Amino acid sequence: MGIRFFRGQKIRFEHEHRQLKEIVKILRKAYQKEPVYLLTNVLVANGQIDCVILTRDGPLILDLKAFRGEIRGIENGPWEVETKDGPIPLPNLFTQARMHRQDFIDRMIPICRENFPQIGENNLRKIGSWLYFCKGSTYPDEQIDLRRVKWFRIVTAETLLEKMRFSESGYTLRIQDMDAIVAGFRLEEYSFESDLPLVPVSEPPRQRLLARRSVVAALVILLLMAAFLAILVFFPGARVIVINGIQGILALAGGAIQSASKDVLKDTTSEYDSRQALVYLNRIRADEERPPLVFDDRAYRLAVARSADMSQYGYLDYSNPVTGLSAETLKTRFGIPENETVSESAYGQWNGYSYGIERLALDSWVSDAGNNDRLMQNYSSGAVACSGGYCSFIGIAASVESNPATPVINVTRPPE
Repeated sequence: MGIRFFRGQKIRFEHEHRQLKEIVKILRKAYQKEPVYLLTNVLVANGQIDCVILTRDGPLILDLKAFRGEIRGIENGPWEVETKDGPIPLPNLFTQARMHRQDFIDRMIPICRENFPQIGENNLRKIGSWLYFCKGSTYPDEQIDLRRVKWFRIVTAETLLEKMRFSESGYTLRIQDMDAIVAGFRLEEYSFESDLPLVPVSEPPRQRLLARRSVVAALVILLLMAAFLAILVFFPGARVIVINGIQGILALAGGAIQSASKDVLKDTTSEYDSRQALVYLNRIRADEERPPLVFDDRAYRLAVARSADMSQYGYLDYSNPVTGLSAETLKTRFGIPENETVSESAYGQWNGYSYGIERLALDSWVSDAGNNDRLMQNYSSGAVACSGGYCSFIGIAASVESNPATPVINVTRPPE
């Protein structure tokens, strides 16, 4: 998926750029198939946060420290780093990390309420605020009890990934959630290698040029209207032609509006959209050197039923918490025999059905290791369908003999 870079201000110090380059190298190797946003120099109420890593597991704050040695410090009082050249006194880094964390959470709360309220503000309290020191640095035990202060860690390039792996946020961020965070902080996207913005800001002279063009276009339209009226006045026969032409245009426009309204108002994936989604999935499978899936009407109808059931009962899981129905228990109703195995992945978005939701669901599944593995398995056929903001992928294996393992239905779960 690659890493995208966003900033509040440009990087000004060489040691920050050097450490960020080290972090980028680590993340690119570890998150090749998952979306990662790296936010740098983010301004908050009481200062500037050096780095925020956005992954599916939520934000992680890193305060970069260009020191190498044994780190000493607790919740109160000053800190120091014992280097090969002697001790270096530092301010209380625990207090600094706590303050940056609180400032970040304060800014996140309104973003969360507006864009992903299902996560819950209490889960934002799990955001980590860590100190990142140079390689070889150590933080001896019996200082801060890290078992009790779970949001605080001291890491280096050797330990960053290990600590991130065991960090538990209690929720999952979608790509659109990460985009909402970036927009909420009003950050600029840029190229880490060139330090140049990826979206240039419009300049005032260009706006004045656009205004002039608008005036010219308005004058041209007025002249054409005047010429049109003159033709109607001086050539009576032209009126009949014009009236017939207008009636034809209105008929075509009415048909187009009626067709478009069906797409705008619909809340369930059509068979055509499902086939197109499968074409998109087969391109992804081809990149992984997996054979293409054949569209299966049975899988399509089962996927529609499963997504409609999730929409009706308001849950995102592999089985209905009220009725207990699942893809496995429903399959025979749609003509899938007992000796054929079905597997499912589920997706939900909280703004209802929208155009292109099938691709959003596939992108979300591909970015998750478990669901990606599920999509890449050896099915004989399958289909994707959505209803009311919930989506289901159904894969059908030809027989129990060809896939003897009990299927595990991977689900992109919502936060509690």
